[in-house]
Amino acid sequence: MRIIQLKEDCFKSWDKFCLDSDDAWFWHTTKWSKYCAAYKESAFKTIDRSFYVTDDSGILAVCPLFLEERQGPDGTPCTEIAAAGSSGLMIVPALCNGLTDDRRERILKAAFDYIDSIAREYGITRATFRMTPLTGRTNDFNWLLKYGCLDGSVNTQVIDLSIAPEQLWGALRKGHKYDVHRGEKFYDVHIYDATSADKKAFDEYRLLHHKAAGRMTRPLETFEMMYHWILSGNGMLCGVSKNGRYAGFSYIILYKDGAYYGSASDDPEFETNIPISHVIQWKVIQWLKERDYKKYEIGQQQFGAQIHDIPTSKELSISFFKRGFGGKTVPSYRGIKYYDKDLMEAELKNNLNKLLSHYEA
Repeated sequence: MRIIQLKEDCFKSWDKFCLDSDDAWFWHTTKWSKYCAAYKESAFKTIDRSFYVTDDSGILAVCPLFLEERQGPDGTPCTEIAAAGSSGLMIVPALCNGLTDDRRERILKAAFDYIDSIAREYGITRATFRMTPLTGRTNDFNWLLKYGCLDGSVNTQVIDLSIAPEQLWGALRKGHKYDVHRGEKFYDVHIYDATSADKKAFDEYRLLHHKAAGRMTRPLETFEMMYHWILSGNGMLCGVSKNGRYAGFSYIILYKDGAYYGSASDDPEFETNIPISHVIQWKVIQWLKERDYKKYEIGQQQFGAQIHDIPTSKELSISFFKRGFGGKTVPSYRGIKYYDKDLMEAELKNNLNKLLSHYEA
């Protein structure tokens, strides 16, 4: 086996591998890599050390890998393996199809041994990895623990779009059905995909994104990339308007037979008691179903405080809202690997203190 750093002249073969591999989803592609590199905030400096594992038969695995300069708990700069565009989480390697379990183990070991060597070379303090439930291969357990990671898993909600339309509707919470009906009567619904992309509408989504956040949260370049994903079939935008004025949008990432609820933007000054998100999400589900998508990941599920995750009351409400569209709560496996013992001690103590304070409150 050989390990080769990804260069631009290999982008096409890398992305072709992702299309063919049951392990890979959009997070593995060079489109997402470019987005994460562009996403970096002013405090981050990103180094792309993505690589692939190969032998005489061809590519065996693709391994996205970003090194980011961040601020440590004590305020001093530190370098981590992380992806700013993915909430700081690096996607795990994707392997080719048709491998025996033993062969997969050896390739993954080679990949993580190489990641460890990169960590030593750059003085990495911590690495954070994640899996995705949207691949064609089911992850039955958190195998990141085999490679020195601590378990940082959470849960997520995935809607099975292969069931009949009436079953999809029947899975909605009663209150959601009521609000969908209200939204259908009140709003005009707009779907923008590869066949109907509208730059003016997309810019409305972007501007509402800034308005809702009170600031421009990430570079303009990342929004331009997202618009081009729509043009290439890797994204869709659903918006609602009233009397020609947009009230809100949701952006969905598309790849293979899966979809991911990427982001939303609502106009905080739009005055109405008719919910926006209910009708948008239902129209998205219908659109995905009609186009034979099989899975829709609608978002993270949080139920209470954990040592690595203490949700706010707002986050718990968002989780409850997302569960109202049906689907199944499944693990979203994550792993945290510390290369710096002092950082590990400081973060674990800090997390524990936050958890204890939460229960004291």
